[in-house]
Amino acid sequence: MKSIDNDPLFTRAMVFCAWTGFACVVFFIIGGVILGGMLPPLFNSAEPAAEFARKVSENAFSLRLGSAFMVLSFALFGTVGAGIAAQTRRVEINPVFSIVQTVFGAGGMTIGVLVAFAWGLAAFRPELYEPSIIVTWIDYAYFLALFSVPLFGGWCVVIALPILWSEEGSEPFPRWVAYVNLWAALLYAPGLLIIFFKDGPFSWHGIVALWIPYLAYFGWIMIMSFALLGAARQQGTEPSLRTESA
Repeated sequence: MKSIDNDPLFTRAMVFCAWTGFACVVFFIIGGVILGGMLPPLFNSAEPAAEFARKVSENAFSLRLGSAFMVLSFALFGTVGAGIAAQTRRVEINPVFSIVQTVFGAGGMTIGVLVAFAWGLAAFRPELYEPSIIVTWIDYAYFLALFSVPLFGGWCVVIALPILWSEEGSEPFPRWVAYVNLWAALLYAPGLLIIFFKDGPFSWHGIVALWIPYLAYFGWIMIMSFALLGAARQQGTEPSLRTESA
């Protein structure tokens, strides 16, 4: 019998997944904050289409380069999610929660990559686009990122539940990680309000619907990355929770 708690490859994989989480945040800061104008928002959803077109034309190269870094960032959602699901799998007899986490993680990665695609396409050939097309791509990017609350919130909930429902001492992560995930799911919720507002704090450029979910999400990535590092440090230091055939 082989204990996965003493598997050095598993431990290294967990460390790798954790560090991809930190890289995800760094790539977004470069692509989405410094270069891409996603946060703080370069655009205002209430301004005329001609203003969108002017801003894209004046910042086309920066937006394109930013979208390239963003696609790198969002692609790493998948590795972070895989690490979380693998750690959950360690304590499961039947892999229900880890499979659901994997599905949500894959969905989150897909949504994120599509956000970067839309952002890049808005700046790909702005000289040929009608201004309304540019507005549509920018709207599409923010709607993908913010209106997908059920997916990202659901992901957090299915991470929290196996922690809370596990017997004490057999949790995949410390119990405080579950409460962080439940709070994160709640903080994502304002993103749903963008369907009703084109200006103000509840629009896709507003402090409530944009800043709170974005800061909560990337803060969550950092916290879960630290949690994965903590889990990796524990491998081989505790009795095996589950064994597999060699």
